[in-house]
Amino acid sequence: MGADLIAITGAAHGIGAALAREAVGRGYRVALFDRDEAALVELRTALGAQACLVCPGDVTSTADLQSFAEMIGRQGDFLRMVFANAGILRVGEILEQADGEIEQMFAINVFGPIRAAKTLIPLMQKHGQPSVFVVTGSTSMLSAAAGYGAYAASKHALLAITEALDAELSARTATVRAALLCPAAVQTGLADGASGLLGKLQRRMAEHGITAADMAKLAFDALVHKQSVIFSHEPSKAVARERFEALISGQFVNSKRNGKKANGPAVPGLAEKPAIGG
Repeated sequence: MGADLIAITGAAHGIGAALAREAVGRGYRVALFDRDEAALVELRTALGAQACLVCPGDVTSTADLQSFAEMIGRQGDFLRMVFANAGILRVGEILEQADGEIEQMFAINVFGPIRAAKTLIPLMQKHGQPSVFVVTGSTSMLSAAAGYGAYAASKHALLAITEALDAELSARTATVRAALLCPAAVQTGLADGASGLLGKLQRRMAEHGITAADMAKLAFDALVHKQSVIFSHEPSKAVARERFEALISGQFVNSKRNGKKANGPAVPGLAEKPAIGG
């Protein structure tokens, strides 16, 4: 028994590890879940065994997440926050990207948080105190650049899932709410790889990104103030606004930027039909 617990999936590296450090620095104990057992053990050594529980496992496995939940349950402590943070990035054009890569992204990025919610939210509800289930999304959920379509789709899904989950929890008068992190360029290893697209993203992260530690601090500060959608960069809001304005006007944003009146070539023989009743 001790301080309130915070559970983090995808905890061994990047934003997840930074969230763990920030949580311990704020006086919480952490329960950490990741496929990389060696990195988890190293992080536990750095944070201190009294402050840190580890459970190796994969978010694509309900059994692994159930083992994580059982470990947390045995502590008897209040589960104050869950960060469903595990995620991967694979890039490529829709017509060329391997089906397996796309399926893997959805298995981890989308079904991982769903499984985590089903497994861990009951533990949060058990104590009847205010708590928050936090999903790591991305500003890619608000755009869809060429080469990032499948990744963006997986993050688009998280926006809908987290917003709906929050509404469902509220309707149940639950003490748990849902929140969404929307990081843009954060200096992590997410974009590791040798492709041109990844190289461009790596340069953007290096030149304009914030550190994972800064992202973690920003997240905790916003959650303390009960914020539900947490951006890492203000310019991301302008990008989202431009995209939605383009959609409402009947265009994709890249077409509008290029001054096109329509998306793609006209279809021969497809004449406009008169309005109904006209």
